[in-house]
Amino acid sequence: MDTGTSSSDGESSSSGGGAPLTGEELFLESCSPCHGVEGEGTMLAYAIQHPLRDYSRWVVRNGRPQGTKFPGAVMLPFGEDKLADAELELIFDYLDSFPQPADGQGLFMDYCRNCHGVDAAGGVVQTDIRDELDEALEKVREGEGNDPGDRTGYMPLFSEERLSDEEVAAIVEFVGGL
Repeated sequence: MDTGTSSSDGESSSSGGGAPLTGEELFLESCSPCHGVEGEGTMLAYAIQHPLRDYSRWVVRNGRPQGTKFPGAVMLPFGEDKLADAELELIFDYLDSFPQPADGQGLFMDYCRNCHGVDAAGGVVQTDIRDELDEALEKVREGEGNDPGDRTGYMPLFSEERLSDEEVAAIVEFVGGL
C-alpha cells in the first residue's frame, strides 16, 4: 500500500498527487481495520488512543508477534516505505485528539489494560500490579527495562504531561478497588 509522501507542511500528500491526507485519513487507511475507526480496539487488536509516541513508533516499525490476547493476530511492521515518519506523527496527533479519560477506570483502560489486563492481574506482560500500588507513581515515571520488544520486562515511562500525579492516583484507587 502506498500512502504517499510527506510534504513540508507536515501533512501527507496522497499517492495520486491530490489533497494531503490528514492523520485521521491515514489512520483509517492504515490502522483502523484492526484497531477500530477511533483507535478504540477491536477483536483483532488493542485500543491505541493516546499513544506513547516513542514506544508506539517502535511497535509500528517493528511489529508485534502473535500474543495471547489476540490469538492468530500478528501486527506486521510498517517501514518508512509504507508509512513515513511525518505520516506516523499525523496519526499519533489524531489518536491524541480524543478526550483524556477523567476517572481512574477510564485512565486504567486507556493506559494500563492493554498490558496488565482488564483486571490488573497480569495480562500479556504477566505482571499483577494489584500488589504494587504503593510503587505505582515511581514505576509510571521511571518505566522499566530498555527493550520494547521484551513484553514481560519492559514498561515505557509516562511523563507528568501524559499522566498527572493526580491521574496516577486515580488509577491506583481504581485498581485498589478491583
